Amino acid sequence: PEDITAYHLALKKRGCSARTVHNRHMNVKAFLVACGVSADITKMRAPKFDKTLPEIYETSDLNSFLASLSDPYHQLIFNLLLQTGLREQEAMYLEWPDISFATKTLTVHSKPELGFRIKDKEERSVPIPLNLLRQLKEYKAEHPKKRFVIGNEKDKPHTKLLRLLKTLVHDAGLNCGQCEGCRDREECERWFLHKFRATYCTRLLRAGLDLRTVQGLMGHSDLASTMRYLRPQEDAGTQSKINAIVWA
Repeated sequence: PEDITAYHLALKKRGCSARTVHNRHMNVKAFLVACGVSADITKMRAPKFDKTLPEIYETSDLNSFLASLSDPYHQLIFNLLLQTGLREQEAMYLEWPDISFATKTLTVHSKPELGFRIKDKEERSVPIPLNLLRQLKEYKAEHPKKRFVIGNEKDKPHTKLLRLLKTLVHDAGLNCGQCEGCRDREECERWFLHKFRATYCTRLLRAGLDLRTVQGLMGHSDLASTMRYLRPQEDAGTQSKINAIVWA
């Protein structure tokens, strides 16, 4: 138990959030249970955390960011993340044969030869919006010999997408200037890759797609996982509907 407590403190000192500490605790617990460790340790409760709203990009922020990108390669990367909801590694390992221009879809599947396996072991097909499809065709025509869709200059999986995002946001003057990341490292904490995925999920649901369809497009094994990505609508339309309610 003392080791587990020390592990919690080390994670907190590293700057991990309460939710991350909770998740790491549960991973360790599952490992210890599988190893047959005594119940005194495995019964230790995971640290509690406040459930927060999912973070999504506002339209104005996205427009400013995308408008700041002059390199078609950078435009392709972040439009792909935004308009398909791919996880970071799913985008990293996406190859041109995974894209069907005829059906306007891309397929997400494991690639054991590359050491990549999809989460929950569920392959899925994702529709590609027409404007993104056009971008992909143009980029493919200009780079006909590339293997990976958004591979790096050596045509290897791009492993520094987060670093690229932070740099581009900083160069565009879009850092919030208030978070700890901005103050200490000039890397804004409000810009991160998974936020594109949350934005994708929320926009699909707000556009009227049913929950089961969105679950499939996200590659979730259960509806609860999909619901965690949905941020309540907070725009003027919501406000007007609330204002129209006769309260008494």
